[in-house]
Amino acid sequence: MPILEVKNLKKIYQTRFGGNQVEALSNISFTVRQGEYVAIMGESGSGKTTLLNMMASLDRPTEGTVLLNGKSYADIREDELSSFRRGHLGFVFQDFNLLDNFNIKDNILLPLVLSDCSRKEMKEKLLPLVRKLGIEKLLEKYPYEVSGGQKQRTAVARALLTSPSLILADEPTGALDSRSSEELLKLFDEINREGQTIMMVTHSVQAAGCANRVLFIKDGKILCEVSKRFPDEDIKPQLFNVLSVISAGGKNNE
Repeated sequence: MPILEVKNLKKIYQTRFGGNQVEALSNISFTVRQGEYVAIMGESGSGKTTLLNMMASLDRPTEGTVLLNGKSYADIREDELSSFRRGHLGFVFQDFNLLDNFNIKDNILLPLVLSDCSRKEMKEKLLPLVRKLGIEKLLEKYPYEVSGGQKQRTAVARALLTSPSLILADEPTGALDSRSSEELLKLFDEINREGQTIMMVTHSVQAAGCANRVLFIKDGKILCEVSKRFPDEDIKPQLFNVLSVISAGGKNNE
């Protein structure tokens, strides 16, 4: 059974003035298997963010369904969604989403605090993770005292802390310099090789090239897909090719 199933997803927004309808997503369907590393690419306004919000259970589709581990988001009550996200999904954002008045340790532990975990359990989960990510010496510092790369490692630690079924990354290298981006992508590769499933929305060919599979979205529809035939294959030339076709207004049938 796939870990994530997106079935015939459609999202229509009603404009605020005039009552016009805008179709942001149209008949989107795909599956993600346990341990896959999948990237989603497309131009601004193509529907990437809307799709990510659907997969994150932050927005409801007009039609279609999203299932995680066989459970449909439609069957989860509104008052249970926050708890469901904390328990099953990990989030890594472009702007880190850290709380400046919390130190690094408390930012990482926040999902467990909200879940009323014991201090013993928090410590048992925290220490091995921060050592692995190389941020164990930063725990008492505050976000404004560390670099962008260290902030993003903090965000990754927070995302991994609950052992989520799926990590959703929204432009995770967007606010990082080239060195920090490279370090983060190596980290993603490591945790994926250990079995963590990752879905990443990105504009970066460098970032998308680290994924095993790349879905291209245009005008709210899946246009095409590029997959690696073997783990270390360099698919970046193919990604550049598809993006050039998209920007020229054409289609790619690869």
